Amino acid sequence: MAQHSSTADLLNLTGIDPLVKNFIELISFDTRAEPESKAIPSSVGQLRFGAYLCSLIRDLGFDARQDEKGMVKVSIAATKGCENAKRLCLFAHMDTAPDASGENIKPALVKNYEGGDIILANSLVLNQKICPELERFIGQDIIVTDGSTLLGADDKAGISCILLLLQKISTDANFVHGPLTVVFTVDEEIGKSSTYVDVKELDCDYGLTVDGTTEGELDTGTFNAYGACVRFNGVSVHTAVAYKKLVNAITLANEFMSMLPRDEKPENTQKDEGFYHVHNIEGSVSNCKLNMIIRDFSREGMDLRLALLEKTVNLMQQKYGKSAVEYKATFQYANMEEVLKTVPEYIELIKKAYQLSDVKVIENRVRGGTDGSNLSVNGLPTPNMFTGALNCHGPYECLPVSSFNNAYKVLLNIVKLMADTKR
Repeated sequence: MAQHSSTADLLNLTGIDPLVKNFIELISFDTRAEPESKAIPSSVGQLRFGAYLCSLIRDLGFDARQDEKGMVKVSIAATKGCENAKRLCLFAHMDTAPDASGENIKPALVKNYEGGDIILANSLVLNQKICPELERFIGQDIIVTDGSTLLGADDKAGISCILLLLQKISTDANFVHGPLTVVFTVDEEIGKSSTYVDVKELDCDYGLTVDGTTEGELDTGTFNAYGACVRFNGVSVHTAVAYKKLVNAITLANEFMSMLPRDEKPENTQKDEGFYHVHNIEGSVSNCKLNMIIRDFSREGMDLRLALLEKTVNLMQQKYGKSAVEYKATFQYANMEEVLKTVPEYIELIKKAYQLSDVKVIENRVRGGTDGSNLSVNGLPTPNMFTGALNCHGPYECLPVSSFNNAYKVLLNIVKLMADTKR
């Protein structure tokens, strides 16, 4: 059975669900990150969005500031009597992924999802083959796109939860909490956000990113991550006289890729398996550039992967000359797992918050990274909790409303429990 989405149903929901209302307002801003930009942040949309958030938060009575990088920071004093509680910093990112357009997003609502296909406004079909998790949400409301853009739940769903928390703190004198800091970061989707965060300046005991996906997800481990750029320099000669003279840089790039482990690619790996991933190639006979990412959960595994890349480059240099191949690997982020193991009391507090919210914990090692990866390694233990969003970064992105609201409940309970901790 096919089911269509409705903008009218979504409009009605925004009138009764303040979390959804926040979200629909926030996704009207185009904050797509620009990977090739040299600006900080990479897109002006993030600056405009940050200024808007500052205005909203100031209207709640808090001192919100946007720094020179475009990040928004808010410090909130503890409720009287909770000044010595552990200091918590909440993170969410303002940018959306460059993989799909974030301009003129037109969300709609699938009310009481019946199972089967969801027909988006432009006739794209969202189904359980594309999103197997959908079967968990039969009978529930789901926010979807019109099929021409991403939805922006990654991570405006996280920002919406934090904003609603701030609204509660501002209006509910009986809500007890410890010292709280909020940071809305920029350019997370292009791997730069945590490099702009000064952990020492934040002066917090724990962090939490509100940037996960499936309901119940609690990320306590991530990949170690490097990026690599390999350049191939050929010799361009007219094909009429190319014999023994022409060296095709595109052919060199193909040869390099053929020397990588055949089965160690994202499409062939799962669970704790790492990979090599060539995600972009461009060039001509004369020059060709290949960009890739390398992922592994263990430091030892990552060292072996980097060593294999260097060995492959050296073999090609021996065959074609040192100038034929240039290689540079760049650190991106580190696995936060070892750091989080040192603060079991904090992880148990978060799990208790899930329990109080009637949400089953799904502890997870992310086959990717979060802002918490480098924040943790830099001294601020920062796991990642869910928002409920599914299929992020593309037109099939969707947000089950029940999961979204459960994320807010968990966040609220984490903040409540933190009030009882002691420094």
